[in-house]
Amino acid sequence: MIFAGVLADILGIARVPVDSHFFADLGADSMLMARFCARIRKRADLPSVTIKDVYQHPTVRRLALAVGNAASTPTAAEPSASTRTGVPIATSFLEYILCGTLQLLAVAAYACVAVVVLSAGYDWISAGSGSPEIYLRSVGFGGAAFAGMGTVPILAKWLLIGRWKPQQIRIWSLAYVRFWIVRTLVRSNPLALLFVGSPLYVLYLRALGARIGRDVAILSQNVPVCTDL
Repeated sequence: MIFAGVLADILGIARVPVDSHFFADLGADSMLMARFCARIRKRADLPSVTIKDVYQHPTVRRLALAVGNAASTPTAAEPSASTRTGVPIATSFLEYILCGTLQLLAVAAYACVAVVVLSAGYDWISAGSGSPEIYLRSVGFGGAAFAGMGTVPILAKWLLIGRWKPQQIRIWSLAYVRFWIVRTLVRSNPLALLFVGSPLYVLYLRALGARIGRDVAILSQNVPVCTDL
């Protein structure tokens, strides 16, 4: 089957058995299967596949039967491919410049706040009397700074985005700027960079809106951005 060939190419293996479970047998993860869906959607000779289809029908045989039946029995309310993908909307040069300016200002504001916090922390630590107190203040400030860096992306996500919903974001728009800021903060968070595979990483994703079960360890280095989805 064509699905099996596409998936084998993404997984880097010679052959994908049509009855092998994508996750339990083949060791795929959500990022790889998202690439699989994107590659299938680019082919006009194949029915469209979503990540929801992959989870509901996690073998090549079941997936092919499911999307094949859906494609052969369209409903009047089903949107066409052109409606789903949308028509590209041209953006102006002014929007392009405005987007870049806002991104630059966001980075500058973050850097300024970081400098002010570090300066205040240095003054507070230096005001300690004696080595023991300076040491304790250094540890306290370091812990507070680390907690703050871990909390800022969470606050930014809920303030700028709220709960992620399936939608199209027009490039260089204000919605894109909000998406970019949240994406940058979420993926640069030390909780994401240093604690992958630990309970802290799972708590971080849950705080961002991800639905994760108990006793789960996530080892992927690819930090999800749209965690509610």
